[in-house]
Amino acid sequence: MPSSAGLEFTSVYTYTPSTYSDRSLEAQSPLGTAFTALTTTSDFLYLGDDEKFDMAVFDTATPGSFGVLKWEFSTGTSTWAEFVPSSGRLNYDMDDDTVGASYDFTRDGVEMFPSNQLSTWALGTVDGTGISATSRYWIRVSSQTSVVGSVSINRIQKRPFASYCSTGDVFRFLQLGNIVGGGATDFSTSTTPTKDTVESYIQAAESRIDYMTRKSWRTQYVGEEYHDFNLNGFKLDRPDPYKLLKLQIWNGASWETKTPGRMNDFFLLKEVGMVHFSRYFLLPARFMSYNAPIWRFGGGEFMMPVKLSYLAGRDIHADAREAGIVFDAARKLAAIEVLRSADFGTLIVSGTDRIQLMQKVESWSMETELMLDTLRAFEVF
Repeated sequence: MPSSAGLEFTSVYTYTPSTYSDRSLEAQSPLGTAFTALTTTSDFLYLGDDEKFDMAVFDTATPGSFGVLKWEFSTGTSTWAEFVPSSGRLNYDMDDDTVGASYDFTRDGVEMFPSNQLSTWALGTVDGTGISATSRYWIRVSSQTSVVGSVSINRIQKRPFASYCSTGDVFRFLQLGNIVGGGATDFSTSTTPTKDTVESYIQAAESRIDYMTRKSWRTQYVGEEYHDFNLNGFKLDRPDPYKLLKLQIWNGASWETKTPGRMNDFFLLKEVGMVHFSRYFLLPARFMSYNAPIWRFGGGEFMMPVKLSYLAGRDIHADAREAGIVFDAARKLAAIEVLRSADFGTLIVSGTDRIQLMQKVESWSMETELMLDTLRAFEVF
């Protein structure tokens, strides 16, 4: 099983002027006590982890109401660099003539942190002197224009850069401890290749695994997906959906947001990936279009009037059946790239036998192809 970190952040802190509060345990537990954040324009919410991450998933208890949010990352010193997260760009829909807003804590949702904008992101402490003994990769958010209502948060989760295995897993698999020496167990900024480079190899391996198997063992955010209305429900496009974030229906002028839950408007059956409506309700502008064909009965007047966003993907730490295979495939695919890009000569050994590097690459390539073929899902068109 993978030895990389789980889905919870190592450290979560809130800051009110001159006071840091450790919210890590509350943020890690879905059944814990909700905590309040961003109560004034001088407040910050800090997300920190031992490894780099590119997504934060927020489960809110009470929605907040803010002005424009400011996102920053730590450069490893006491300075912070502002950047633009991804959600606003992902939710921009020119076809609807609407501009989707960035995540604003008004509901459960996701914010994504593009790696190309975090080029100088480095391990560091929060305030220069540190609120914890260990440096972490930090991102913080604040509202510097207005706070109408603070947000209460149940849980915050992350998506690591390296989700299927860690750089340390690849390091140990290649038996590089004897080469680097000093009791090293992982790549670093001074190794060849560097830790950042190996992380990129793992990300490429994850994409290949997802593409080849048509499944994913990391959180996938679907920002906008459109469907025709169906009284019997409809199946989502991505496999393994586990949480609906928003469902809206077009009324001819705007998108009406519906309320989730069996006692409300709609609900998700995760096991089969189906969305069902909890009750019958009239679709705008008519229950059945005057000239609609019979197969669109109950579909309303408009084409593709249902728009939704959701989270999909399996939990690699909870999938006892396939997680070990995914871990081994990712580790070997990343190791292959390390061998191809770095000259280790004959220092890499397998047991007591010295094997040519290209023989290793060929053997691991064949093994991973067999693994991915085993994991591949069927598609119905």
